[in-house]
Amino acid sequence: MGHHVAIVGVGQTHHARRRTDVSQAGLVREAVDRALADANLEMGDIDTVVVASGPVLFGAVNHPELWVANAIGAKGKPIFRVTSGGGAGFAGALAGYYQVAGGYAGRTLVVAYDKLSEGPLQYSISTLYDPFWGREFAVGIMGFSAAYWRARMDALGHTEEAAAMVSVKNRRNAIANPYAHMKKEVTVDDVLNSKPLCWPIKLLDVPPISDGAAAIVLSNEKLAAKSTQKPAFINGIAYCCEADNAAERSLMLSEPLALAAKKVYRAAGITNPRRQFDVVEVQEPYSCFELNYYESLGLCPPGEAAQLVAAGATDLDGDIPVNPSGGCMGANPIGAVGVVRLIEGATQVMGRNESNQIKNARLALVQSGGGWANLRGCAVLSA
Repeated sequence: MGHHVAIVGVGQTHHARRRTDVSQAGLVREAVDRALADANLEMGDIDTVVVASGPVLFGAVNHPELWVANAIGAKGKPIFRVTSGGGAGFAGALAGYYQVAGGYAGRTLVVAYDKLSEGPLQYSISTLYDPFWGREFAVGIMGFSAAYWRARMDALGHTEEAAAMVSVKNRRNAIANPYAHMKKEVTVDDVLNSKPLCWPIKLLDVPPISDGAAAIVLSNEKLAAKSTQKPAFINGIAYCCEADNAAERSLMLSEPLALAAKKVYRAAGITNPRRQFDVVEVQEPYSCFELNYYESLGLCPPGEAAQLVAAGATDLDGDIPVNPSGGCMGANPIGAVGVVRLIEGATQVMGRNESNQIKNARLALVQSGGGWANLRGCAVLSA
């Protein structure tokens, strides 16, 4: 591409189960104002705007970008909306990245949000499938995730105990996150003995439902210095998919994530992800998914994710800290989560993370995704 792209400003809301104090547009404005202030910019300095959110039923508002445009003062600017389920924020960031990298914009504002307290979330999720070939299998994202996890239990050793360790780690990390709303330390026994939902998934394997928004300002290398002395450059970013009901679909490795990682690692010069990355942020819709991401991203060989988390390698003081922010276990505004993960990764390499700053973090890996585990992407950030 023609231009190097950097994150020069970030902002996110204080997430909550219900943000009754603001409308959806007000929630977006909160994140945008913080991102612009962080980048030392005003809306007049922005060339294009990308709005990202989950399916319209999540918030029960059609054409929400029209409402949002007025709220953030984007009148007269090129603006469009991106949606990709849980990966909407990440997909929006990818769209913004290409606008800057391709020279169409010098600066692009990407804002992602969901106000899940105002829409029929489970109904929306259960109607995402193909109406002819897949709707009868739409048992909800939890039913699918339980089957996805069960398929890997015996083959790869992704046990209930290993997933519980992920939940314990992330919930402990979230306590220091000023934007999270779930802040309670738990034990492995707490997770294993929590309410069964859809075996093997239990209550404490599941993140909260949240209202929230997040925004980033993307800039080309020439303009980046006007906002910050230490931008977070995007060295590679990709978002890939697979057929959700393909007969040959593997439930062992996340094939779209492995493909995205291959593309991104090649672009960023990554040959040994376990040793080269200083910090990792992933979007774990259930605790078991994080185990799968370790292997799909090449942080460990297939079948060794349980040992990785049990050894403490992914803890704050481990050699490959994963989710210092607490990940989705601290807050889960679905459409915004991809941008939240980018914010957490970017501020780590910029040296100013507000949750748990990893010492001397210079290279960050960020993962996000949506759909029925069939949309997955990742990015490499450096400063």
